[in-house]
Amino acid sequence: MRKVLGVVGATLLLAGPTFAADLLKAPAMPLGPIYNWTGFYIGGNVGGVEQSDSGTSNFFSANSPAIQTNNPQSNSLTSTSIIGGVQAGYNWQINQWVIGVEGDWDWTKTKASFCRQTDVFSLPCSDNGFGFLTIGSGTDWIATARGRLGFAWDRFLVYGTGGAAWGKVNTSINANCLVDGCGFSVARLNATANFSDTKTGWVAGAGFETMLTPNWIARVEYLHVDLGTISNVLNLVGTVGPQSASWSRTVTFDEVRGGLSYKF
Repeated sequence: MRKVLGVVGATLLLAGPTFAADLLKAPAMPLGPIYNWTGFYIGGNVGGVEQSDSGTSNFFSANSPAIQTNNPQSNSLTSTSIIGGVQAGYNWQINQWVIGVEGDWDWTKTKASFCRQTDVFSLPCSDNGFGFLTIGSGTDWIATARGRLGFAWDRFLVYGTGGAAWGKVNTSINANCLVDGCGFSVARLNATANFSDTKTGWVAGAGFETMLTPNWIARVEYLHVDLGTISNVLNLVGTVGPQSASWSRTVTFDEVRGGLSYKF
């Protein structure tokens, strides 16, 4: 037994320096991925949007009885649609704070309409001799340019965002007066005017992101967009003088989107 222990001890003494040198030469064990939010990214998003139009429509008829000269009414429209597009931006990480800028462009197809009478007697969407109006609104696209401020926990980021917004809003106004003219006029007509307004407004929202890998980032985001007031007028010529159908309203959007981006 003593001989065996002696041999083992001698072996360890001889092998010690070599074993230590091998440890120094051995590659370090790989660490887990380091998640850094700084960098440029580009990606796509898809989700749902609700458009809200709230305002007043009016039918004006010159030289008519007072009850028909002006007939303003409060009207509200709500329409929903799929929304989807692309986003790109840049982040700077300072400790756990993440500051960024982002721009996006999203396509959508919201669309809704309502009917109303030209006077106070007729039923909506029916012509009892005074005519009726059909007014509609829809949106083709929404774009934003925003700043972002977030707080990161390793691969997770919570942020708020806000900035400028743009959108292309389409409006149609139709006067259907084929029975006996519009209002007090006896000129029978069916006239439509279509309008396309590119509006500038503001956007604010919040979101959550997670790095699936050091390069791929998934997100869920809510945005509220306000494009301000849009006013449109359909001008008509009646037998009593000038007539017009108008609609003035504020246009807002609420978006919920999911997205995926690649960080370079």
